[in-house]
Amino acid sequence: MRNLILTASVFALAACGHSGKDVAMAKQARYSGDKLQLFAGMKEAVEKNYKIDVSDETKLGLKTTSRWYTPEGLVSNWTPSDVDTRGHKLPDRSLNISLVAQVLPENDNWIVHVEPIILRFNASQPKLEPVRLDDPSLPGFVVGKSDELAFDINKRLKQFEVKSAGGNIAPAPTAPAPTPEVAPPAEGSAAPAPAAGSAQ
Repeated sequence: MRNLILTASVFALAACGHSGKDVAMAKQARYSGDKLQLFAGMKEAVEKNYKIDVSDETKLGLKTTSRWYTPEGLVSNWTPSDVDTRGHKLPDRSLNISLVAQVLPENDNWIVHVEPIILRFNASQPKLEPVRLDDPSLPGFVVGKSDELAFDINKRLKQFEVKSAGGNIAPAPTAPAPTPEVAPPAEGSAAPAPAAGSAQ
């Protein structure tokens, strides 16, 4: 099942014009330079396609305003409480997604870690369900959202990227990045609706 999710993610990225190899290199990139410059560049890249809900320069992290997506990956301006005159509601198992991006130290350099915060609407339950990124029930587009943002941030920070002697990207960090410190919403809490007309 996990292979199916990863395959769907690759197709989603291909549709955006980014190869799986390009995205992998962007996610493992290391950077050198002033941490505040790196944070500013990361923030600028995020703001091109997302509204920022929380930005903390002291922790070098930010969180985007959450958006609702249908199970098929289409942006929705509806929330679970919305009902139109025909009785239509937000589709069951729609996902509320915000993205956390953070500049983190890695030995003598810096890395950028992007992680989604995912809440799922279940029509039969009163509260939103927190969902882990490795949950096999998640559609592939969810991984694609965080991967695409990681690619965009890397593109913006290219001038700070550390290269190996052969001109290739430095090897990926040996240890996983720490969990970003920008606080997610409380478990089961309702998430705000996205602004109308916001970018996907």
